[in-house]
Amino acid sequence: MTTSATDYFLCGWHVRSEFPLPELAPWQDTQHPPDITLTLSEPEFVDPSAPTVWSNFHIEAPALGRVEIPAICTFSVKDGREIRLRVEPGADPIEVRNFLYGTGLGIICHQRSIFPLHGSCLSLGGRAVIFSGHSGAGKSTLAAALTQRGHAMLSDDVCALEPTTEGWSVRPAFPRVKLLPQSLEILPDLKQSGVHAALQGKYHFRFENVSAFSRKTTPLAAIYFLERAKAGEPTALLRKTGMEALRLVQQQVFRRRAGELLGRRAALFAASGAIVSNVPVYVLRRAFDLRRLQETIDRLEEAHEAVPAQNGFIPV
Repeated sequence: MTTSATDYFLCGWHVRSEFPLPELAPWQDTQHPPDITLTLSEPEFVDPSAPTVWSNFHIEAPALGRVEIPAICTFSVKDGREIRLRVEPGADPIEVRNFLYGTGLGIICHQRSIFPLHGSCLSLGGRAVIFSGHSGAGKSTLAAALTQRGHAMLSDDVCALEPTTEGWSVRPAFPRVKLLPQSLEILPDLKQSGVHAALQGKYHFRFENVSAFSRKTTPLAAIYFLERAKAGEPTALLRKTGMEALRLVQQQVFRRRAGELLGRRAALFAASGAIVSNVPVYVLRRAFDLRRLQETIDRLEEAHEAVPAQNGFIPV
């Protein structure tokens, strides 16, 4: 029995999948063969003694990764082209997709020599802006709030970056965000539109007009690393350069250990240096006060339109 497959768009790649991926935009070029195939089949075997990123996440250099999530799914990614997926009985399809869009996409980027930065990305006036930082820093909340100002979502969790003749650009992934319940309370338009499930403590929101999702690679204008302000400290943007900027980018390489085990340690370091040499890097330090979110967005939009500062402290 043959399982039917559907064609999708992901980061400029043609994905042909036997497992439904409704957050992805449909693929439109019928003449272009698949770049990536996802089949519902037994994942590739990996030697149990192979190095691990974490328990049940093995990497077998130069081009194979296998991830097992108990009670949800197991999948392998080979050569950045072939995904084999086994879904466990009773598993929530949204949970399965969460791991494919996160760790699965991260592995594909490493295998295809694309730089994956952990963050949420939007297009502001035709230029990409990334909000990065540790989990829980508010990246997705800030991005979702900006979509309510008319800015287009490009990716959430994994930002696929590549060099161009003009600098660096972002490959658009999908218009989906994961939000904490308290974030939805201050984003009523999203809440009223409906969320699709609770996902590891977060709600999975898919923007409904997937077919209108921009497929254009977008030039990267700035990266903002989110940090918590100290009590009484004003909200501010602080330009980072040199080793400080390099450290911030290196810390947020998505699944960096997987990339290093695939032999990309030197390449990731070199790419991080090239990014901070060509793209303004800022720390956005603000209180974690959701009531002031719109104020923060006002300032970000103003800063985005202004000429980027070369160094120093810019109160917002």
